Amino acid sequence: DLAQHAAATSCWAAINGSVYDLTEWINTHPGGPQRIIALCGTDATAAFNAQHSGQAQPADQLTQFRIGTFG
Repeated sequence: DLAQHAAATSCWAAINGSVYDLTEWINTHPGGPQRIIALCGTDATAAFNAQHSGQAQPADQLTQFRIGTFG
């Protein structure tokens, strides 16, 4: 299911065992839309943790987009 949402118009990503619908976040992401679009349809755990490990704000923002579990 995750791989079917690999576009800016329907962007899901798995991060740390949860699935997030990031479609609405793409154009508001502070790092720019391309950072999110590159993660659509993938397990983005490594990319997210490399960029945001230990930061509370990105993790808190992410929770509002959670739609399920991955695995």
